[in-house]
Amino acid sequence: MTSTRTYPHGRLYRHQEYVEDVESYRAGGYHPVKLNETYCQNRYRIAHKLGYGSYSTVWLASDSVADKYVSIKFLTANVSKSSKEAQMLARVAQRDCHDSDNNFVSPLLDDFTIDGPNGQHRCLVSGVLGPTLSDMKLTSICDLLPLDIAKQATAHLASGLAYIHACDMIHGGISFLTLNFFLKAIIVDSGLDIHLKNLAWRSLDFGSWSLPQVYKSLGSPIKKVLSRIDDQPLGPEAPPYVVLPAHLLGLYTSHKASLSILDFGEASLISESRTRWHTALPLQAPEALLGEPVGQPADIWAFACTVFELFDNKSLFRCSMPSADDVLFEIVDSLGRLPDHWWTKWKYRGECYEDDGTKKVENLTEEYLERRPLAMRVNQMRSSPPAARAAEQLSEDDLAGLQQLLARCLRYKPEERVTAQEILNLDWIKKLRTSPSVGRQAELPQEAEQQI
Repeated sequence: MTSTRTYPHGRLYRHQEYVEDVESYRAGGYHPVKLNETYCQNRYRIAHKLGYGSYSTVWLASDSVADKYVSIKFLTANVSKSSKEAQMLARVAQRDCHDSDNNFVSPLLDDFTIDGPNGQHRCLVSGVLGPTLSDMKLTSICDLLPLDIAKQATAHLASGLAYIHACDMIHGGISFLTLNFFLKAIIVDSGLDIHLKNLAWRSLDFGSWSLPQVYKSLGSPIKKVLSRIDDQPLGPEAPPYVVLPAHLLGLYTSHKASLSILDFGEASLISESRTRWHTALPLQAPEALLGEPVGQPADIWAFACTVFELFDNKSLFRCSMPSADDVLFEIVDSLGRLPDHWWTKWKYRGECYEDDGTKKVENLTEEYLERRPLAMRVNQMRSSPPAARAAEQLSEDDLAGLQQLLARCLRYKPEERVTAQEILNLDWIKKLRTSPSVGRQAELPQEAEQQI
């Protein structure tokens, strides 16, 4: 897919798919990491690439001091100075280490800075994670997680978020993109940005493995030659090649798995005033969509939207190419008219809703005329014809528990939303946290197994 990002000085490099934005290999951008390079006085040697984001690349490295493999996140130079990720992770680590719920937040193992051709870069070292829930959904039948995995992830995410909030922090990005399942080691991304790509399984601790054994599990690094559009030689600001991310599904093993929340790049303290929220639009609370101050209740809203996605193959407030107005339309369709001060502030409302919250029939196509309240959206989960045939269905008790959880989290007034600690006391969540299926291995979908 071709990037739509604009570049003030034009494009420099030939486009490459399935890797980071190569145009960011310039001043202020990515550090040109290469395989087999060493960092921090030869302590860390780069072995493979684990992933990338808009503001970082993440690499697998061998640690000669600890005699194990770790993950190193290289932040872009333009965010390294302002990043609070290391500070937020240190705050998490300062809390009682005996609190079992801190197992769902990945710890920082090391933190160092390097000078490179594109500037100064902050480097964050952590353990190695397995696949994200987003990865697992994409390789599952009908993009649906098995129910055991969805329930386990819900219980672990609730525990991890409660721990983070107990540290007087806001994550700022709960989603599938920030959740990974762990087994014995951990990887970290930056900022509490909760979505499915920030949630991952813990991976097998392969500290004693040889490099060929690691490549057998992850696949050997695949290099793609980087070249300039004008065919001039590459400068020091760019690597001679880019590397495709490793196949992390190979790290999902038969061991007991637990979830980890990643990416603290958007995290902040509750004492800090903020109105900017970088979570994906369909996960944002109304106050964030309308540019008002946000706090821990906005994490609760994103948590609810993410839990819905754990059990279904669609977003709760689904929109294609969404704008803030599109998401607000879906929210009102599901939950009813916004409170007066938000209703007045939402300028687009007059295009699709009457003042009393009913829809303007003349301005909407037929597919948007029927109202779909929250209860209907929950009851229609996993019900499309292919999913209904192939997927496990939620029991009546699970549907009732899920609907109660979402209703308590998706209150319009932030102060009326359930807190993270109160979520742990809900009967359905307590049942999930003590269920044998949460404590045992969640089976990897067959399609995913075939791709390892």
